Amino acid sequence: MIKLLIADDHQVLIQGLVELLNGYKHINVTHTAYNGQQVLSILKENKIDVILLDINMPILNGLDTCKIVTEKYPKTKVLALTTLNKGSFIQQMLKNGASGYLLKNTCQEELINAIETVYKGETFINEQTNKILLNSLMNKNSNSSFIPTLTRREKEILDLIAQEMTTKEVSESLHISLNTVETHRRNLIQKFNVKNSVGLIREAMHKGIIE
Repeated sequence: MIKLLIADDHQVLIQGLVELLNGYKHINVTHTAYNGQQVLSILKENKIDVILLDINMPILNGLDTCKIVTEKYPKTKVLALTTLNKGSFIQQMLKNGASGYLLKNTCQEELINAIETVYKGETFINEQTNKILLNSLMNKNSNSSFIPTLTRREKEILDLIAQEMTTKEVSESLHISLNTVETHRRNLIQKFNVKNSVGLIREAMHKGIIE
């Protein structure tokens, strides 16, 4: 029996997935969550085999949640299920430990196959996702003007860093924790392939993301 957790901030989608997946005898949706913080709380008390994880979620997004989960609960497999079809998100999720990446326009058969695949400890990347990833890598390697895709929160934090705000000031401005600010800062540095905040701002200005 595969114990499954669905994490998404859209209740209607969760309800639909629960009804769909509970139709399979070998899959049991034991928990649902609407943000990454709830996911971590559930994992403290329960054994979960696979998490269907959205990326755009409030409080703690899927990118950060995935990294924490795979570091603290390595036996729990993360399968991204999202509408975000940019190569930068796929790369970051896989780098953060995800075992698979699916877009929400996937079919029922493929979703079940993906869940079963990551449960067995294998990686699931379908043809559509693989094509996006390869195109992204080719463009990045051949085009110095490659612009990474940023989440709404990352863009907010980047703008505030550009205003020379400290981590504490960013935290207070956005009402998020210091650790969350630092996590986003590290992710931004990785996405822009720079070494520090100075390089981050210089590169973001060069690419026209900030003025």
